[in-house]
Parts: sequence; C-alpha cells; structure tokens
Amino acid sequence: MLRKITLLGIVALVAVGAGQANEGKELRISGLVVRASAQALSVENVVGDAALTCVVPARLAEQVAAVKVGDKIRMVCVRYRGRKAQLVKVQQLVAKPAEKRPEEKAEEKQEAAGLVAELGPGAIFVQASDQRLACRVPAEKQGKLEGLKVGDKVKISCVAHILTGLERYSADKPAVEEVRLYGKISTLSRDRVTVQGEAGSLSCLVPAAFAEKLARFAVGDYVKMMCRGSELTYLEKP
Repeated sequence: MLRKITLLGIVALVAVGAGQANEGKELRISGLVVRASAQALSVENVVGDAALTCVVPARLAEQVAAVKVGDKIRMVCVRYRGRKAQLVKVQQLVAKPAEKRPEEKAEEKQEAAGLVAELGPGAIFVQASDQRLACRVPAEKQGKLEGLKVGDKVKISCVAHILTGLERYSADKPAVEEVRLYGKISTLSRDRVTVQGEAGSLSCLVPAAFAEKLARFAVGDYVKMMCRGSELTYLEKP
C-alpha cells in the first residue's frame, strides 16, 4: 500500500510540473511593423525603445500575409519556456482623426536628424541624439528612399508619423538649420526673394522647383518664408 501511495505522489508531481511548463507568458506590443514574412513578424513601438519578434503559426499565415512593413498594428504573442515567442493575435490599427477644437492648430511637424536605424519599403526609422523617430512612407514618397541605406545620415520631417520630407547629408556636410521669417516681400526675382520683417531682413536663393510658384507673389505681399542655409524652402501667404 505504501509503495502505491508513493507512486501516486510521484505521478501527481510530474503532472504539476508539466502543467507549469505549459504555462506561457503573454507578450503585447503596439507599433509599426519593421519586418514581415511568412515565418516571423517584428513590431517596434512608436517610441522606438522596444521591439518584439514572434513566430507565425500556420493558422495565422493568411492574416499575416496582408500585413506590410510600415503598418501600425497590435500584436499579442505567447512565449513558453525554452521556446520562441509565437504569434497569437494580430490587429491592424487605424489612426482615428482627432476632433479639432476651433482654436486648435494643425498637428505640428516632427523632425529628426541622425542615422538611418531601420529601413523598409514602407517605413524609415532615424536615430537622433535625443530621440528615435519612426515614420511611415506613403507611395508618393517612395522615390526618396532610392539609394538610401542603414547608417546614412539624413533629416526627416513627418506629420502624424507619415513622412513628408527627407534630406540627405554627406559625411562631411553638417546639418544646416532652417530659418523662418514673417514679413513683406521687398525684392522679388526669378533667382532671389527678400522679405523684410520685424526681426530683420532675410534674402534667399530660389531653387528651380520654386520658379513657377513665384508668379503668385508680388512685392509688398505679406508672407511666411523659410530658408535652409541660403536656399528657399518654403514661401506662402499666412
């Protein structure tokens, strides 16, 4: 009888141990997809300080096939002891436009100058000295990524984490700050425009891309002008 009780106790301990080993740890993350394949899915949070890669089971392969690099998703995985994290659930996140108050201004532009940390056809991640900025690349901006590679020095501009501008820097060319001025146009030609404001006068060279746009302006117009170095980058009537 004692031998029988002892054997039953050993079986019970083995069953408990097996049950604990089967208990997986649930992992959750929301952010941008940085890698996607039929075997694995990787997501980095928007802040850029955490990332999670999970194995894709056969039952979710069709759903993951619709996910692209740059998509914003919520991912739930489970990790068992001694095994890789496995995907349990994936959900596309669609940013809902916030209701604007009458006095609320348009969403501010996000900028970061530094090295390209991650790069894909649908997203770019730039590591600056004080932040990491992740932006989705819309179809009309895909051309800006041609020839770009991880480690290149760039400056990106985004609105709501969607790329709106990208500037490349050579290794020996430091980033040039952008200067802006509100005032009246004092001189205007095909090659140069000068604005006189309360803070002083600013004169900028006109790149070819702005030549046709200048036809909408005249001396005396009140404008907002922005220049990087000595080159005009923005000119509009506020």
